[in-house]
Amino acid sequence: MARSFRDLSSRAQQSWTADTRSVYDAAVETFGTELDARAALGAQLQAARTAHGLSQPSLAERSGLQQAEISRIETGAGNPTADTLLRLAHSLDLEVVFTPRVGRRA
Repeated sequence: MARSFRDLSSRAQQSWTADTRSVYDAAVETFGTELDARAALGAQLQAARTAHGLSQPSLAERSGLQQAEISRIETGAGNPTADTLLRLAHSLDLEVVFTPRVGRRA
């Protein structure tokens, strides 16, 4: 019997086909990219907030969002909706802009 999740996972992966491994690897890459993007967004939000001399509670009051949600976004743990991003941007005199990633496949 497996003693840990890692042991169980390793045993399961031994029986995977090449296609299964390919799907798994793609999912891991996608998930890592998403986590990196959330962390970058959080860092940008925190930098903008502190540049405006605002605390999380004051930004929460200004934007109508919960302070806990702002904290989750800043730490990269949140998954904000478009409405949430727009409210934060408006409260910080910013605009939301999409830019292409360098080296990204279409």
